[in-house]
Amino acid sequence: MRKIAFLFFLFLHQSPLMSQTLGGSAVYNFLRMQWAPQASVLGGRNVSLFNNDVSLFIENPSLLREIHHANISANFTSIAPGINGLFGSGAYHLENINTTFAAGITHLLYGNEVQTDASGNIIGGFSAYDQMVSFAASRTYNEKWHYGVTLKFINSKYGPYNSLGLASDIGLTYIDEEKMLQLGFVSKNMGFQIKPYANQHEDLPFDLLIGITKQLEKAPIRFSLTAQRLHQFDLLYNDGIFNIDNFGTASKNGFATKIMSHLIGGTDILLGEKIIFSAGYNFLKRKELQIRNLANGLAGFSYGIRLNLNKIQFQYARSHFQSTFSQHQVGLNYALGDR
Repeated sequence: MRKIAFLFFLFLHQSPLMSQTLGGSAVYNFLRMQWAPQASVLGGRNVSLFNNDVSLFIENPSLLREIHHANISANFTSIAPGINGLFGSGAYHLENINTTFAAGITHLLYGNEVQTDASGNIIGGFSAYDQMVSFAASRTYNEKWHYGVTLKFINSKYGPYNSLGLASDIGLTYIDEEKMLQLGFVSKNMGFQIKPYANQHEDLPFDLLIGITKQLEKAPIRFSLTAQRLHQFDLLYNDGIFNIDNFGTASKNGFATKIMSHLIGGTDILLGEKIIFSAGYNFLKRKELQIRNLANGLAGFSYGIRLNLNKIQFQYARSHFQSTFSQHQVGLNYALGDR
């Protein structure tokens, strides 16, 4: 139990060197993106779900388990025309120390752009990308408790500007297999810039999440509820002057709206042993992306399907941002060995 207490001590007493922002802008915002399709399909954030997808350690390192031994995954994300993301990972369990290790590589390419001078004359071209290498370790305590940590090395380059950073995640889960219940808690993106873009250090997009996943005993349905950014109460930006100039009124966000902006809901429907249909809703995403007096389609909603084909698992996720724009993700997991 001392190990569990020590983890909570780390959660509550972050080092002063671990810079994070409570509001406004932050650097390395690609860290907020979801690279595991199974978590994307459940609303974009999930730290407690049941799954044999090794890539989920990027969301919560304590979700890394012995069942992920010798598993590898490759995930592809189509964000916008010319902007694509790749994430690959693999895990290995060391029996003698009862610890599961994982590594992952993230590459987000923004494409090639034309470079101009102040007068608009073309002087060449440049590329922009974000990269991250992740290392994670997870252990079990008293069968029902799992704890883990991820260390992330960040490299970001936008033309002539380059930055290096270091971040970490610390996660904790509790699982009750008889009740088909799992709780998850994670502190994400604690870290700092080793090298800033232009001699100005910025905060990382810190996040604090807690979640619960429960599968019904007499129905093939699993529900998840995740609360994000618990360190900050009001997550919603409200530009009163803009709203008055464009819509004639200044909208206000009430107490209930501020509470709901933290919540993300998701549902898994198990259609037999090989097919899982999933859907999710992110209230904050819906609220941030909606345009007043216009139809906003399925913004904030996500859905997809997972196929379990023996050693291979295929996952497709679609997340809606606006009525005319959605993000597509495809993931493949393969078990190299048996355990």
